[in-house]
Amino acid sequence: MQSKRERLKIGFWWAMVAAQIVFLCLVALRAGGAVIDNDAAKVYTHMKAIWESGSLVVPDWRYITTMELDCTTLLALPFYGLTHNPILAFWCGNVVLLGLWAALLAFLVRRMGGSPARAGLAVLAVLLPYELCSVGYWNMLFLNASQYAFKVMLPLLLAALLLGPDRPRRRDWGLLVVYLAGVFLTGLSSGVYVAACGLAPVLCLAGWEWLHNRLTATPYRLVCAGGSVVATLAGMIIQSRLGIVTNATSMSFNTLSTLRDNAANCVIAFFRLFGLVPEEAVTVFSLAGISLLLRLVLVAGILFVCLRLTAWTLGGKLPEELRPARYLTAIFWWNLGVLLVTNTRYGDPYFEYRYHLMGAVPLLVMGAFALPVLVRRPVRLRRLSAVGGTAFLLALALLVNLDGVRDIWRPDGAIGDNGPERELCGIINTMDVEDVIVAAGSGTTEICAALDPTRRYITLQETESGSGELITWDGYYTDTDGLSYDQPAAVICQEEKGVDSLPAFLADQCTEVGRTSGYIVLRTDGAPLADGMAGLPYGQAGVDYPDSVYYTWTGTIDAERRLHTGEAGGEVLRSPRLQFHADTRITLSCESEGSGTIGTLQLLDSNGSLLAEAQVPAGEAQVTLDAPAGYGTLVLVLDPGTRAVVGPIRFDALN
Repeated sequence: MQSKRERLKIGFWWAMVAAQIVFLCLVALRAGGAVIDNDAAKVYTHMKAIWESGSLVVPDWRYITTMELDCTTLLALPFYGLTHNPILAFWCGNVVLLGLWAALLAFLVRRMGGSPARAGLAVLAVLLPYELCSVGYWNMLFLNASQYAFKVMLPLLLAALLLGPDRPRRRDWGLLVVYLAGVFLTGLSSGVYVAACGLAPVLCLAGWEWLHNRLTATPYRLVCAGGSVVATLAGMIIQSRLGIVTNATSMSFNTLSTLRDNAANCVIAFFRLFGLVPEEAVTVFSLAGISLLLRLVLVAGILFVCLRLTAWTLGGKLPEELRPARYLTAIFWWNLGVLLVTNTRYGDPYFEYRYHLMGAVPLLVMGAFALPVLVRRPVRLRRLSAVGGTAFLLALALLVNLDGVRDIWRPDGAIGDNGPERELCGIINTMDVEDVIVAAGSGTTEICAALDPTRRYITLQETESGSGELITWDGYYTDTDGLSYDQPAAVICQEEKGVDSLPAFLADQCTEVGRTSGYIVLRTDGAPLADGMAGLPYGQAGVDYPDSVYYTWTGTIDAERRLHTGEAGGEVLRSPRLQFHADTRITLSCESEGSGTIGTLQLLDSNGSLLAEAQVPAGEAQVTLDAPAGYGTLVLVLDPGTRAVVGPIRFDALN
């Protein structure tokens, strides 16, 4: 039976956990969409598309890093169905996620043999928002789309399952089903990453324990181990069979020229994860400086405990009650080894430090589990450490939470990072348009799309030819085709570049509506004529213009994107290597004077051989060719002495 002191200790730490969860929920709700970054905004848009399509695999969707299924997306989906508010849906999903974090960490610590008080201590240590930025601790684990939450949780759950009794109960089998479903989902969404960096060290250590007769190979544990491999491979195979291409496994080994800098930045990145490397100078004895000192003590403490446990393990002197903590240290060392030998400086100029989450969270749990054991003797040290440790953690929690609030509600009155985008959406909401073309960077596009789910936002990227190209980083491929933009639209450009930075065909049909925070908001008089997809690789219909991306031409382009040819004749227009996902009818518009025929429209295969050919009549003509599914190059050849005006090229699927 627990003593009164123990019950008070349990109640105190779990009251702190409850207060921390409430704090995180209230801050996220109060901040609303103020802290949505462009990475999270992509997931918001994707979640809406999943709901609207009724499928986890959205047709014609462009995936970037992962399929974005092993994050808060699935938790947010039902709430989006009820509210049709993506920001509120993800907030509700993260409330559920915080409960799952608390349940998992408590379950793990109890399986390791820790007390309920130590379980509460572990939960609190993990739930502190050590840093707020787009790829930082808070954002990756508890806020917005929480992209790394389930990735980090799965290895911890596996360790808890393997530490279970030799005779599992019905609850254990239920948790095993949940675990294997999660592994399959992360294999489908993120490929081999979680298995290689998080599950592998746990399974390897379990295999070592079995070889030394310290772990029994029960059917339950064999299913845990074998199921981890099978579920991961099954997810990856299904992703491949679905034809989905992501960059989830794009990490590469260091070369001689990158190894040194990568290794140095890897070590620094672990401290960056806890907000210990500020961008600006911080006075040591200010509140921010004291917060940094407390975080430094925490990080130094867990690293010291990790090193001590590792040394004891290698020397065969690890106390029996601390043996379960080896699973946590194994995850840390394994993940650190992977990060040291692979080049992860492709986005951040220093290091993609979010990758340290896989090892850092287990270290926090290990510290909460092991530290009370290490200071148990003598009694005076235990009492002193209990008082000092409690005061330290309370001060750390207070200052870290205060820092989090200050990162959102800033002294200059700004709230979060997307004030300019919220102002933009305020102006656009007064306009009678459904489409918004953003010539101010994809980050603006994605954040505005999350804040304003009632409209379609698309990025217009500059091209060498000056015609512009519609692109999407995480959206429907078909949204980049010009055919779907047949109504007036809003256009956003940067104030410093001005309207003249837009392609001429777009600038000529725009009128200014307003300005805000470095942006100019305009409205087109008619269809914006923008385009970004050549041929018909997706969808049932599409359109290209003579100056669409990768097209080459001879002549001049007018404000309606029509090609005016000269009298020299010959090849006046050539497409890129067009892709057709189905048999396709190609229709080219052409105007000329005279009578008879003025040239030919040719379709060539990949080897340059003629697949089809049609004569181009004089006058106002619609020239058609039927192309088989696959690839082809379209060429327009005119007779010498002929002047023509070449309009859009339309593509229609025949089946």
